[in-house]
Amino acid sequence: MNRTSHYMKYCYELFSCFFQEKLVYEIEKKCFHLQLVKEVEQITQLMAYYGQQPGYGGAPQVDPSVLAWFQSVDADRSGHISATELQQALTNNDWSHFKLGTCYQMIALFDRNYSGTIDLHEFNSLWGYINQWRQVFVAYDQDRSGFISEQELHTAFSRMGFNVSPTFVKTAMWRYDVHGRRQLTFEDFINCCLVMQSLTAEFKKRDTKMMGSAQMAYDDFMCTAVANIKP
Repeated sequence: MNRTSHYMKYCYELFSCFFQEKLVYEIEKKCFHLQLVKEVEQITQLMAYYGQQPGYGGAPQVDPSVLAWFQSVDADRSGHISATELQQALTNNDWSHFKLGTCYQMIALFDRNYSGTIDLHEFNSLWGYINQWRQVFVAYDQDRSGFISEQELHTAFSRMGFNVSPTFVKTAMWRYDVHGRRQLTFEDFINCCLVMQSLTAEFKKRDTKMMGSAQMAYDDFMCTAVANIKP
């Protein structure tokens, strides 16, 4: 039995089951539904392959566009994405890809079972996280250049609640502007802000009186610094 005949038989049996009587449909009506049945089967198989169960309950459903993007970068068809594969999905506003080190960091944020890779649902969470950061980036890219300038970075820090000096902003720009252009790409901006958030959180643990100052032992300082240095 060829594939077309199989689906025609399937449609006939499906309707017979629902109405508990033999229904005779014209060939034209069966062919009209044939393509739809094929598409539903393909989507169901794809969702099952990547661990997304159709229907109710279980993990939240994933947007079809995210599912398609996941499939396109899952080069080895393993159902999981490695840092190398993720690199193909993450781009800056100038279409340059994220650095591999950043991709490893992103996977570490969402890899719930510590496998070193992310599955579809972890990728979905990461994708939402990246899009939220992109909205932040666009909001502070006031001149719509596709980059964050030093002045825009200072504005971003201030509005995020980081009370830092112009000297610190220059230092941060120097540290994260890997191309020496005095401006940050989308990726550079994320990395800079993540370290700011991490260091501020560590500082607040020690600034118990919320005075904006804290005492740190040398070893404590070194541990905090090294933990936030990105290779």
